[in-house]
Amino acid sequence: MSQSMMALMVTEWGRKAELREIARPTITADEVLVQVGYSGVSVGTEMWIASGKRKDCGEVPFVNGYQATGRIVEVGAKVTNVAVGDQVAAFCAGYASHAEYVKTPAQFVHKLPNPDIAKWASLFVQPCVGANAINQAEIGMGDTVLVIGQGLIGQATAQLARLRGAHVIASDVSPERLAVSARHCADWTIDVSKLSLVEEIKKRYPDGVDVVIETTGFAKLLDDAFRCVKSHGRFVFEGWYPDAVSFTFQLAHSKQVRAFFPCFIGSPPVREGVLQLMASGNLQIEPLISHCVSWKQSAEVYNLLFTPERNRLNGVVFDWSH
Repeated sequence: MSQSMMALMVTEWGRKAELREIARPTITADEVLVQVGYSGVSVGTEMWIASGKRKDCGEVPFVNGYQATGRIVEVGAKVTNVAVGDQVAAFCAGYASHAEYVKTPAQFVHKLPNPDIAKWASLFVQPCVGANAINQAEIGMGDTVLVIGQGLIGQATAQLARLRGAHVIASDVSPERLAVSARHCADWTIDVSKLSLVEEIKKRYPDGVDVVIETTGFAKLLDDAFRCVKSHGRFVFEGWYPDAVSFTFQLAHSKQVRAFFPCFIGSPPVREGVLQLMASGNLQIEPLISHCVSWKQSAEVYNLLFTPERNRLNGVVFDWSH
């Protein structure tokens, strides 16, 4: 096995990524090394990191990304849950998935229930985030749920809420993303670049909806989000907020809203449940992928995320299998 590999690295804060040859990672006793088949882009989180708002990966240059699928080629001495040759989905705890090889603790690796789902399972973290949030908020049959933001986390969350029997409303500023959501994720979509979210919700639900899930991480949206939830409703802070968060206290206080602050990707059974839903076809991530390109074109596509063109992209996957 070569001691070097190709990797996509962020080389200028908020401006540029490029392919470089770097050293292949070495593992510790509780880690595994995965030869990456596909790496999935988490646009929101990765752009926070690539712009320097989060320093999960340290200083530039660094390899971004935290999710991939592939084949295990090496296991540490203490690893017992997976073996060399297993086809797996991996949460990359070191945030370095856009590369030929990635290492991660074995606790964040799950065997694929069907190897045929490898491409779209490389985006398994977003629905895991959504599943964790939905579990915490106890969303169930008959709930009316507003999902604010239709990035991949918002779209996956909307799909999962519908699988629970909820009526799902989705809002976003991107017509392209909303078109995808209307086909695959939500019962009703609202283009908030043209319409008032609060006014549209109040037309159909004068008392508000049962659950509001805010996925964008933009604090300026919180007041309108609280205006949409009903008295004694539930509010989920699913987005990641880079700065101090403020909102009009009375909006939530007067309604006695219950708030939830889910973090991370859920327990191992949650992750395995998500992968099983993908394998069964009940959770449809493949239609949410707008770009699946060879690693050779990864820098070209990734650099679009630093521009206004990012709103035209949906799920993005890089193919490292060749």
